[in-house]
Parts: sequence; C-alpha cells; structure tokens
Amino acid sequence: MIPMESMTVSLEKCRFFAHHGVMDQERVSGNEFEVSISVIYPITGPNDDDLSSTISYAELYEIAKAEMAKPRNLLETVARDITCIICERWAYIEESRVEICKLTPPIPGITGSARVCVTRINKK
Repeated sequence: MIPMESMTVSLEKCRFFAHHGVMDQERVSGNEFEVSISVIYPITGPNDDDLSSTISYAELYEIAKAEMAKPRNLLETVARDITCIICERWAYIEESRVEICKLTPPIPGITGSARVCVTRINKK
C-alpha cells in the first residue's frame, strides 16, 4: 500500500492597513486587518529540502499584500480573489482557506472584530 500524505502551509494573522468597506469613511480613513491563509497540497515526491517542492509562504504573503492594497467594498471579494490567485498559481492545491479579520469594524457599540472566511476545495 502506498501512503497518501499531504502538507499544510499557513500564514497566521498577517497585519495590513487597508481601505476596504462599504462606507465612504472606511475607504478614506482605512482600517487594520489580519489575514490568515492555509493551503493543503499532496506530497508527491521525496523529502528533498528544496523550496521548489513546497509552497512558499513568502509568496503567499506577497499575494495577500497585493490584494489587500486594492480597495474593495467587501472583504468577501478580497478573500475570494486571494483564494483564486493562489489556486491558479498552484493548481495542485487540494484546499485553500483565506480568512480576513477587520479589527475595528465601524459598528456602534461593537467591542469585537468582523471576520470572513473563504474555503475552496479542488476536487480531482
């Protein structure tokens, strides 16, 4: 029997200042966000200790950074765009998850944060 293995590469709570939101003031003043990304992919080769045999979390960060720099109305849109770019870049990914947290949403009386999460499962 051949063992099936998978690898998970993650970034957790990467901080960005961005101008996402449906309110005009959010687009002007901006807000603090945290982005977490997790990808799962099959391990198909030997353990060769080479960056080309894995997914670079530095590259995941650069994708998130570029997309967070583009103002959008909805965090859902940003999360889906990040997920799509990741899955296009690494077509062999089995599952990707992008979570975006607006740390101080402009909701009167709220003491918490607002969060969206997109999970994409690529079925073979």
